[in-house]
Amino acid sequence: MPHILIDRFVEPPVPFESEGVRFGWYAKNMEHEGEGLIGVEAEGVPFLLQVKPKKRGVLLKGEKITRPSPNTLLKRALRAYVDRLGPEVLHSNIANIEEARLLKPPASFRDIARFDAATLPDRPLWIEIGFGSGRHLVHQAKENPDVHLVGLEIHRPSLEQVMRRIELDGIENIWLIDYDARLFMELLPSDRVERIFVHFPVPWDKKPHRRVVSDAFVEESMRVLKPGGRLELRTDSENYFRYAMELFTRPERVKLSLMKNMEAPVRSKYEDRWRRLQKSIYEIHVEALERSEPRKGSYDFSFPTPCTVSDLFARKPEKAWVEKEFFVHVERLYAIDDEEGLVRLSFGSFDRPEHKFVLIRGGEARYYPHAPVPTRTNEMAHRKIREWIACETS
Repeated sequence: MPHILIDRFVEPPVPFESEGVRFGWYAKNMEHEGEGLIGVEAEGVPFLLQVKPKKRGVLLKGEKITRPSPNTLLKRALRAYVDRLGPEVLHSNIANIEEARLLKPPASFRDIARFDAATLPDRPLWIEIGFGSGRHLVHQAKENPDVHLVGLEIHRPSLEQVMRRIELDGIENIWLIDYDARLFMELLPSDRVERIFVHFPVPWDKKPHRRVVSDAFVEESMRVLKPGGRLELRTDSENYFRYAMELFTRPERVKLSLMKNMEAPVRSKYEDRWRRLQKSIYEIHVEALERSEPRKGSYDFSFPTPCTVSDLFARKPEKAWVEKEFFVHVERLYAIDDEEGLVRLSFGSFDRPEHKFVLIRGGEARYYPHAPVPTRTNEMAHRKIREWIACETS
C-alpha cells in the first residue's frame, strides 16, 4: 500500500485543498496518543489517511477500510500533505505519480458506495468472482458483446491491472467492483444473473471460514441465478472440490455437472502453472432449477441525533455485544474535537462481518465512507448501534 515515513507529524490546518485533494478534518485516537485519522477527498472519493507513530518517525498511509481505487488517489493525498506541510520524508513509495496509467477511477470501475442494481444494463448478466489477471473476464467480454459482466476483486494490483487492460482495449461491457463477493451477492435482485464464475479461489485450508463458497454463498447464488443459470467452480484443490461437493449437494433438489482436466476456453495464469506441474483441475457446474422469491426491500441505516464523541467514549462498552444472529464491537474512537469525531466498528454476521466508521459531524451521524450492505443481519446490528449512539433528550 502507498505510504510515507516522515520525521514528524504536522497537524493539518483543516480544511484546505492542495493538488486537487481536499483535507477536511483531523481526528485523534482517544486511547493512543499520536495516532489519528485525516479525512480527505480526491476525485469525489472520500477516504482516510492513518497517522501512526513508529520508533523512527511517523507512518502516514491509507486506512484499510476506506482505501480508494485507484491507488493513485491515495498517492496524491500523501504527496499533497508533504508538499503543503513540509515534513522531512524518511521513506516513500509514492514516486512517479505522473507516470501512473490510472490517475482517477476509470469508467469501468464502480464504487460500491454508489452501486445500484437498478442501473445495470438491460442485458444478460454474468459475474466473475476473484478475476485475478482478468484473462477469463476480458475473454468473455470480447466473445460475448451482448452480455454485461461484473468482475469482483479485492486484490488491488490485480484490480488496477485489469482496469488498464479494459481502458486500453476499449471494452465497454465490464464493470469492476472492489468488494467482498459474499456481501455483493446480497445487493442483487432475484433471478437476474445467468452465469457466476468462481475460478481458482484461495483454498484457505487452514481457515475454511474465509472461503468464498459457503452455505450462505450457495443460497445467495441460487437466489440471484435465473432458472437454468449456473454457478461454475474451477479449482486445482481436490480438498476444495470435495468440500464444495458437500455444500452443493445439501439442497433438496440439485443439478450438477462434474468435470476433470477439461480444457477451458481461456486459461488463467494459475491454471497455466498447475498444468505445468501436472496437477488435476476439477470443475463443478451447479444449475439453478427454480425461480426465487423477490429480494426483501430496503433497510434503514439512518441515525437519530448522536451523542458527542466525548460522551460516547465515556460509555464505550468493554466488550462486544453478542446476540444470537449478530454482534457489534466498538473498536476505537477518534475525536475531531469534544463533540465531533469517528467511531470504528465491526458488526453484523459472525462469518461475514462489516467494518465501518460512523462519522459524527454537525450534530448528525452517518456511516463512512458508505452504508453497510442492506441485509437483515446488518440492520439488526444497526439498531443496537443506534441505541448506543443516540443522544437521549428530555
